[in-house]
Amino acid sequence: MRTLFIILVLINLGLFAVGQGWFGTPRAQKGRTPAANIAAPLNADAAKIGPGQLQTR
Repeated sequence: MRTLFIILVLINLGLFAVGQGWFGTPRAQKGRTPAANIAAPLNADAAKIGPGQLQTR
């Protein structure tokens, strides 16, 4: 029983290490680009504030 417990703990630690990327890029992150590399287009002309959009309390 003790051997089974130790084996399960080692398997659990191994899967945790793979999921955290200790042995390379995790499968869930392959093909993704970091958000810092994606330039968001700014369109300042599209933002319009008029009297109908202001809220007063």
